[in-house]
Amino acid sequence: MEPNYLWLFLMPSMAVIFFLFKKRNPSNQKQLSFTFSHDLFKKHHRRTRFIFRIMLLSNLVVFALLAFCVARPMVLKSWVQKWTQGVDIVFVLDVSESMDATDLIPSRIQAAKSVIKDFVSHRPDDRIGLVIFGGESILKSPLTRDFDFLLAQVEDVKLRELKQGTAIGNGMANGIARLRNSESKTRILILLTDGDSNVGAINPITAAHLARQEGIKVYSIGIGQNDRVLVPIYAYDSSGTKTQLVAQIPSYLNPELLKQIASITGGRSYMARDTGALNRILQDIDQLEKTKIKLLPMSKKEETFLFPAILACLLLITLLFLQETRFQQRRLNGI
Repeated sequence: MEPNYLWLFLMPSMAVIFFLFKKRNPSNQKQLSFTFSHDLFKKHHRRTRFIFRIMLLSNLVVFALLAFCVARPMVLKSWVQKWTQGVDIVFVLDVSESMDATDLIPSRIQAAKSVIKDFVSHRPDDRIGLVIFGGESILKSPLTRDFDFLLAQVEDVKLRELKQGTAIGNGMANGIARLRNSESKTRILILLTDGDSNVGAINPITAAHLARQEGIKVYSIGIGQNDRVLVPIYAYDSSGTKTQLVAQIPSYLNPELLKQIASITGGRSYMARDTGALNRILQDIDQLEKTKIKLLPMSKKEETFLFPAILACLLLITLLFLQETRFQQRRLNGI
């Protein structure tokens, strides 16, 4: 509002004060003259005087409303706008048969799925995707903020659906392809595996150099114990009946390879020997790769003169109409 224009309120206020405190003398000829009602002051008809005062008061209200509009009343609306610079993340998850080992509770694959779900729930402003690999690699979810879809895809991950083997290079290359066209300033790949690369057309070190070339950081996580572990094995008899057996197999995890992959890309390498360690590793990555969030104070001025201006115009039009019709006729008739 423009305070300098508020003095305009003094004019209708002074007029009101004048009519409230002037002496009520019927013979007093010193009366305020208005072009449309001068003759009415000379009449002593009670009803006519009352109507005039109402019209005069209405004119003063119109003047006050117009003065209020000239002062440009405003309402200041303030809010805080959230600005985020998200991180694009792709999980590359090993689904080879050895991920069914029970050295992590309840199994390596179930522990991995659980920590991925927990990680996703803490990153609402990021885009996250999922690639799985065994002897081959497929995309389960592209980069997305549709976490209901993503979590459903994580839950849908099953073992023994891909070719057997551990094609770490192929899995990494698939994940890198999902991040290559990302416009995010921060792009990371989280590799979870329990074995050594033994199949696939792409060498993991070659994939690591490709990730560095694309500006993608790799966090490599080795899952499982160093010694022999129990893995369920399923057999089928001649009638097709499924039987579950348990086999003890050695750990083929290659910590040196995982360290080299992380070192080439500027990431970190971890070893998760139990479920608790795996959970802590994902929490550590969550802290290292924080989404940048800024709270920007915003404000907007909205002028509120429109309603009083419309009201003043309607009231003024009504007064002019009455003066030129009904009350003009009364004036001419000397009422």
